[in-house]
Amino acid sequence: MKYICYYEFKPEDLDKVIPLFQKMIELRGKPGYPKGISPTYAFAGETSGFTLYEVDDQQQMINHYIHYHPLLKITWKPIVESTDFVATYLKSKKK
Repeated sequence: MKYICYYEFKPEDLDKVIPLFQKMIELRGKPGYPKGISPTYAFAGETSGFTLYEVDDQQQMINHYIHYHPLLKITWKPIVESTDFVATYLKSKKK
């Protein structure tokens, strides 16, 4: 399943977050961690942003969360391709 992982942290924690971020780049896609399918984006001028991930099991999300705890507030949102959604919706209407 694909997810958008939103993150947010306090500006005063930036120096603590940077080494964790650098380590997570190495861990992406390794056993126990979600596979990054996009760069990590930041919202301009803010200490928040998002990354797109592919997740095989929920333990990967838990490991990711624990890696950054307690510095980052993290929110995972599942995403699907619109073409899949439309096809499923149209198929359900035919029943």
